[in-house]
Amino acid sequence: MSRGKTITNQEVKKIQGNQQHNQTTSKQKRETTLLYIEDEISESKEEQQSPKVKIQQERENWREVVKKRNPKQTRPVPIKGAMDKFSLTIAEQQSCLFLSGLDPDIEPEEVKEYIDTTFKISSKCEKMKTKKDRFKSSFKVYVPTDSKQQVLNENMWGKGIVINHFLHIRRNFNREVNPVTA
Repeated sequence: MSRGKTITNQEVKKIQGNQQHNQTTSKQKRETTLLYIEDEISESKEEQQSPKVKIQQERENWREVVKKRNPKQTRPVPIKGAMDKFSLTIAEQQSCLFLSGLDPDIEPEEVKEYIDTTFKISSKCEKMKTKKDRFKSSFKVYVPTDSKQQVLNENMWGKGIVINHFLHIRRNFNREVNPVTA
């Protein structure tokens, strides 16, 4: 036979009551925790909204700042001459072009001669120092602005030659310049 302790009805009710009490207290603890978390969330929302409200309230007290500096002076429109007979020589407008893809042994005089005879214009030419000097040579060519489109015609240049508008970019290495005029 097994020995066991007999439990009275009162003790059973007491045990059941303790179990119910434990369940309600744990439920209350959970509810309290949830309420605490909700309170923290609502407080953090208020903290996030409060700077906006403060800024709006401060904006009502702001005043507009007016510049006290003199307004920027406007430059007068330049006057262009209209006289036909003028005793001084007028400078010819020049455009710079970039020419590349020629043999490294080509000299600026040869390029100038080709441009002058082919396009029947007066040009200037400078050999440029580039990173690819061992493989090909590049030139900066000055031509009259009126003849620029004529010189940029692809049908007037050999296959593999690149000619384009010259971009004035500052570089760290020194450019070797051999100007040819005449």
